[in-house]
Amino acid sequence: MSEKQMLVFDCETNGLLHDLSEIHCIAIFDSQKEETFVFNNQGGDCYPITEGLHWLSNADIIVGHNSVGFDIPAIRKVYSWFDTDADIIDTLVLSRLYHPNMMDIDKRRNIPRMPLQLYGRHSLESYGYRLGEYKGDFGKTSDWKEWSQEMQDYCVQDVNVTTKLLEHFKKKICES
Repeated sequence: MSEKQMLVFDCETNGLLHDLSEIHCIAIFDSQKEETFVFNNQGGDCYPITEGLHWLSNADIIVGHNSVGFDIPAIRKVYSWFDTDADIIDTLVLSRLYHPNMMDIDKRRNIPRMPLQLYGRHSLESYGYRLGEYKGDFGKTSDWKEWSQEMQDYCVQDVNVTTKLLEHFKKKICES
């Protein structure tokens, strides 16, 4: 029996869900190939966004952090044809289910260099500190109106953190 195709993804857009009109880039980690691929409409070495959407549409499992609350609805808003029969794993949902007492966990661990305002949060930024895979601060220093290489690099790093977070939860799920 062949292994199911699992894709860990993130997308960056030009705004929040209610007012966005563009997907700037998508990063996808393919667990079978153990490689991250980047999709944008800027040309160059990247695949077009629509190809990334076809990858997601045809995958067996897709994984994202807040993918149910943001990424998938954002994609569907801009690309109304997008649909998938994939099983969807949202690591934000897993975090809230498996770690409802995140503040207590963070206080016990006393994570080095993690800002206090991130304690107790289920954000990818918080998990970057917890897992030793710092997410970066692109969103704090730039707007989201136009694509940039820094934005795309940030998207790839989000996928790196989400992939590590998925590994963390695989251990928990297998214990259940």
